[in-house]
Amino acid sequence: MALSYVIRETENFYPLSVLCHESGMEIEIGENPPDGTIKMWRMDDVKTGELIASVTLQIRDHVYTLGTLAVRQDRRNEGFGKAMQAVVFEEARRMGIKEIWGSAKVPDYYYRLGWERMDWDTSPKVGVSCQSCASRGRQCFPAIIKMAL
Repeated sequence: MALSYVIRETENFYPLSVLCHESGMEIEIGENPPDGTIKMWRMDDVKTGELIASVTLQIRDHVYTLGTLAVRQDRRNEGFGKAMQAVVFEEARRMGIKEIWGSAKVPDYYYRLGWERMDWDTSPKVGVSCQSCASRGRQCFPAIIKMAL
């Protein structure tokens, strides 16, 4: 069976920023990717051409991170987030990277995929927007995570 999607590298952050914003991320809609962005990928529906998911590889606080991973609300639970992570992991391995860090608003999703929970206070500062957020620990319970490659 042929894949219903195609994943490709992109340099156009604008549509990715819209998807991230619609997914509830604290990302400003615009042309400029977050500081430290190294590469960006998008997943498009083969039939419609619509953007399904996106992800970035970033460097924050001197470590490589899974940046903005977003999947359209109506296309979740189809394995697209996992597929996008696989693209980042493959590129990271190609670059000689041994581990990827991240900040997860939904940590249980990442734990099921093999990510390890790390100590918030002693980890690199990869949860940039979460660090000073008043909701952290009250309404939102993000985690710092790491994946060994």
